[in-house]
Amino acid sequence: MTAHLGEPDTGRAPVHTGEDLAALLAEQHGELREAWCRVPRLHSGAREDVFLHARRLLAVHVALEQVVLLPRLEVDEAGAALGREVLAAEQEGLESLGFDAACARVAVAFLRHCAALEEVRLTGVLPEADREAVATAIALWDGTGDAYLGNTWVEMRDTAVEQLAPRD
Repeated sequence: MTAHLGEPDTGRAPVHTGEDLAALLAEQHGELREAWCRVPRLHSGAREDVFLHARRLLAVHVALEQVVLLPRLEVDEAGAALGREVLAAEQEGLESLGFDAACARVAVAFLRHCAALEEVRLTGVLPEADREAVATAIALWDGTGDAYLGNTWVEMRDTAVEQLAPRD
C-alpha cells in the first residue's frame, strides 16, 4: 500500500466510511484491552513502559471518539469514568497494590466503555473533516504524528483532542 505524499504509510487501509471507522475502533479496543490487562502482570520498567504506552493510546482513542464519533451519537460520554480511573492510577506508585487496583478499575471502566460503543452502527462516507481527524489519530496512535501529547492523562487527552479538532 502506498501512502499519499506527506502521509506516512501505516500499512492500514484508509478510513473513508463509517464501517471503516467501526473496524478501526474495534481494532483499537482490542489492543487497549490487551495492554491494560498486561500492566498488573509486569514489574518495574516493563510495567511503567506498558502503562505509559497504554495511557497514551487510550488518550488518542478517547479523543478520536470524542471528535468524530460522539457528535453523531448525541452521547455525552467520552470516557469520563475511564479518565477518572487513569488519573487515579497516575497518583499511585507503580509497584503498589493501589496501582494494581487502579489499573484493574481502568480495565473494568474500559470494558464498560467498549460495551457501550460496540452497539453503535456506523455507515456511509465520512465527511472530509472526519477523515482528516481519523488520519491524524492513526498517526498519533502509530507514533508517527507530529505532536508531543504531554506527561499526564489530562495533557495527553487534551492535546489529542486539539490535534483532531477541525481546523477553522
